[in-house]
Amino acid sequence: MDNDFRGRVAFVTGGTSGIGLATARAFVDAGAKVVVAARGREAGERARDELGAHDALFVAMDVIDEASVAAAVQETIDHFGRLDFAVNAAGIGGHLAPIEETDQEIWDRVMTVNARGVWLSMRYEVPAMLASGGGAIVNLSSIYGLVGKANHHAYVASKHAVVGMTRSAALELARRGVRVNALCAGATRTPAMVQAEAAMPEAVEQLVQEHPMERMATEAEIADAVVWLCSPGAGFVTGAAHVVDGGLLAA
Repeated sequence: MDNDFRGRVAFVTGGTSGIGLATARAFVDAGAKVVVAARGREAGERARDELGAHDALFVAMDVIDEASVAAAVQETIDHFGRLDFAVNAAGIGGHLAPIEETDQEIWDRVMTVNARGVWLSMRYEVPAMLASGGGAIVNLSSIYGLVGKANHHAYVASKHAVVGMTRSAALELARRGVRVNALCAGATRTPAMVQAEAAMPEAVEQLVQEHPMERMATEAEIADAVVWLCSPGAGFVTGAAHVVDGGLLAA
């Protein structure tokens, strides 16, 4: 498998922590230049420095703000001259509650960030990628983009939307040189999951035990799968909801 991405440019939303930062690191390790796009400037500059200022650029971007997304993609082109890969990892969780107790404000916020944010990102990534000769997009969904989960309505709906958008965009772009896939991860040991584990140890342990491998994924394992989806080894893969879940959905 050829994972030599020298001369290529990857754009990663939500790239300052968790799976996004691990993915940015994996791209740099494979030789790519990386743009870390996120809201927090301090965290973004820290990520840039960690990845190596020669190989990484931080751009301030809010995925729910169209002008911000457009400016971030343009800054990528201005700085590196091209865009080959995009990983849309920015997203938020939600509030666990029965449907009759679900707060509309939370619903709207989760759907706006997780669904509209991916759509807006692709809206500007695709033209830049086509102008660069094609490439690959990976949208971070979840196992809950493929199945339901009680009391988790907004998050589940938003991640199903990501899978649907991914499939539609893949069909639209299949003959134009851009592959589009979704990555559906199971429980992953991100900073957010570590916080959840401290606050709700029994609930997190139950979630882990639902995975046949009886552990969480590491951030690096998910990042490696994302990079593979962008590689020539996945050259005939598009429109897929690629599951990395320790066997959870096989049951």
